[in-house]
Amino acid sequence: MLWAGGVGAVLPSSQLVITSISIAGNNLVFDATFPPNVERAVLEMRPVLTDPWQPAAALVVPADGGTVEFTIPKPELETAFFRLNATLHTTTNVQLSAELQYVTVPPLGPDSTNTDEAVFHFKGLVDGSDRIVITRQGALWEHVNWGWPDGAVTVNDTQWNPSEKNYLTTTGAVTFLPETYSLTSASLEKIEGRDVLVLERTHSALVVYLDDTPPGAALYEFKIRFRRESPKLIAVRTSSSATLKIAAQIDGSDLLRITARKAIWEHRAWSAPAAVSLNGIPWDVVQTNVLVNAGTNVFLPSGIDFSTAKIVTRKGRDVGTMWADDDALWVSFADNPNGADIYELELSFGR
Repeated sequence: MLWAGGVGAVLPSSQLVITSISIAGNNLVFDATFPPNVERAVLEMRPVLTDPWQPAAALVVPADGGTVEFTIPKPELETAFFRLNATLHTTTNVQLSAELQYVTVPPLGPDSTNTDEAVFHFKGLVDGSDRIVITRQGALWEHVNWGWPDGAVTVNDTQWNPSEKNYLTTTGAVTFLPETYSLTSASLEKIEGRDVLVLERTHSALVVYLDDTPPGAALYEFKIRFRRESPKLIAVRTSSSATLKIAAQIDGSDLLRITARKAIWEHRAWSAPAAVSLNGIPWDVVQTNVLVNAGTNVFLPSGIDFSTAKIVTRKGRDVGTMWADDDALWVSFADNPNGADIYELELSFGR
């Protein structure tokens, strides 16, 4: 049995659960929470659902339980399922965590039709709200609301059966998204999807938001295209510094497009938004879905470079996100649970 790594901050917990999985070099790094008084703890693995469970790592757990980080070498397997098996000092009962599935695919790129691109091609049924976090090491599926995908989805024709947290990566030391392809200049091509499908850039990842607010499930298909890295040039950007605070009561899905001249609100599903404001300026989007950035309704100063937009803070129980280019930005809201919720998004420019 294999064991490496260390113990993180100890937080009291009564549940046995794997909370995350990530890649560091040729290793898989797990975070898990344990109840107090664990006598024996083992990470178990099996390649497919029909195989028996086998020990993958013996774990050292603090007496008072809490959060533990541990590491194992990345398996040379096409798929693998993981779970935790623990016995407590106070009982002879064995606790088992939920399974976490690990799926491997060939690395992204080059695309067969364009060797200057790598492609993440997704197709599957979505019923509720989900997000996929894509890094150079892999893709992590996180389910948020309502039903999980109905059956398998596919990524580049490889079947992927997501659970609450499900990881897609490559075997061995091969990188999921090779360094020759740019993570920051990725573009989204929407092929099919009846509701929210948006990308968000973060410091070292892309986040894909899939949010289907109408009843039932629907087919979603998209491609994320990664172009080859070009020589890095130091870009000199001149932009006014500004902050934009967007607030609204959302029940369903909505899209907001903002340019230097105006803001346009597009309502998509369920009830129309209420209590909408841009930098404190009230906006009745039912009466008019266009707010001109002029006169008493100036919500942004002139000279904004929209590509410098960053999310500073956000509030809301489901999706509130933003995508920007040089001269416009798009803000997507989606509230999938029953009823409505207040959403707030604060953006900064030129900083």
